[in-house]
Amino acid sequence: MIKLVIFDVDGVITDGSVIINENGNEQKKINLKDIDAIFELKSREFMIAAITGEKSPIVSYFEKRFPWDCFYKGKKNKVEIIKKIEEDLGIGTNEICYIGDGKYDVEPLKYAGLGICPADAIDRAKMDADIILQNKGGDGCLWELISILEDYNNEGNSHNYFYKRLAEHTNIFKVMASDKKLIDDVMNIGERIINLLKNNNQVFLCGNGGSAADAQHIATEFVSRFYKERQALNAEALTVNTSTLTAVGNDYSYEKVFVRQLEAKAKKRDILIGISTSGKSKNVMEALRYAKKEGIITVMLMGNYDNYELKDIADYVIKVPSKITPRIQEAHIFIGHLIAEYVEHKIFDDKGLIQK
Repeated sequence: MIKLVIFDVDGVITDGSVIINENGNEQKKINLKDIDAIFELKSREFMIAAITGEKSPIVSYFEKRFPWDCFYKGKKNKVEIIKKIEEDLGIGTNEICYIGDGKYDVEPLKYAGLGICPADAIDRAKMDADIILQNKGGDGCLWELISILEDYNNEGNSHNYFYKRLAEHTNIFKVMASDKKLIDDVMNIGERIINLLKNNNQVFLCGNGGSAADAQHIATEFVSRFYKERQALNAEALTVNTSTLTAVGNDYSYEKVFVRQLEAKAKKRDILIGISTSGKSKNVMEALRYAKKEGIITVMLMGNYDNYELKDIADYVIKVPSKITPRIQEAHIFIGHLIAEYVEHKIFDDKGLIQK
């Protein structure tokens, strides 16, 4: 539960602009709705604090204008100040909401239990915030903040459930953004697909349940189109022919439903992308074993689980940093979309013609 809201000043309480009058003095603009919102937070028994890197007469005005529990000016290392506030007020990191928009707000946005930025924050702040507001700084965004905090703190509210699931989702993507090996591997897979498609090879995908749907979805992005009008790209999900699946499952075993199709269709230097949240689906593993033996490039998209056999049969293992099945699948679709978009972008020009 959020108990303390910490504000940056410029770009949050003000709109970030500076007006210079004829005497060379700086003036800044503040929205009356945002003034009311800060007092409203206080009336709802939130503690409020501000940390700004500036130290000027205007800052002194803001210090006196509101009933702060803490106010710090001329401080660039904001995380250090937040830790001091935690100690002084006896609260935990998860009880703090920080709202900021600029380069000095990036670290506190990551550090606080809930990081929020206005719609016009810098890109890096948006990347590290948990929530991006609809409104700009100094343009009524703080009333929007009140509504979010009300839902966020209400355990019995359906919106609270939404925010918790959203936090799970966004946290995965933030961890992925800092995993250089994962990024390198995903983009290398894209490059290898570009080369093999140019040489008339094929992309195969397989998985079970939701992962079967993901395999079909990703294959369709290649065959139909992503953004560009262009020729179809050769990709196939091994999950769609019910006669084949049921015949092989009945005559052999369910473990053979994908590998049998590869025996019929795949050739050396094709690529197989297996999708399994656990990384242990038996039929996907069988397909990878066969593909590796036959000189087919092998990829496993999975969650954060251990499967030591994969080091011998998968050229690339992409582990989404989660063990929550739906969140893993959401990341798998992102990765599939990213690769399909990148391949289309690199193979075709804006007119849909193959780039030389």
